[in-house]
Amino acid sequence: MIVFNNADHGHKIAMAAGTSFNAYSDVCISRVEDGELCGGVTYTAYTGASIGMHVAGFRHDWVNKDMLWVCFDYPFIQLGCSKLFGQVPASNRKALEFDLKLGFIEEARVKDVFPDGDLIVLAMKREDCRWLRLKPRSLKEHV
Repeated sequence: MIVFNNADHGHKIAMAAGTSFNAYSDVCISRVEDGELCGGVTYTAYTGASIGMHVAGFRHDWVNKDMLWVCFDYPFIQLGCSKLFGQVPASNRKALEFDLKLGFIEEARVKDVFPDGDLIVLAMKREDCRWLRLKPRSLKEHV
């Protein structure tokens, strides 16, 4: 089941992603199975044209096609953003690999942000998002 704006989930996802969650200004989309938080995303720093996305999974199978569609439909279609950003420590190879597989590209690198290295700023443009072409199976039709 996909859950929207559960503040407890937002805090857990943000903590695992190395960021913070403000229930008053940030948005959380999470996936729950049998009452267990599987993973999710939080969105921060919405500007009208762009938004930041932070991701964390707690099970290896946390992400499915419906989750992918919802996670990209929200910023690109519902909010109308043209660009989505992610921030990853260069030392976090697993997160970087995951984000690149999703279709993000490296837009900038900020030197010496972390004790163990750089910060990589990743971006995805709406027209490059292949996940919007998915048809959700277990969700109501998008209107």
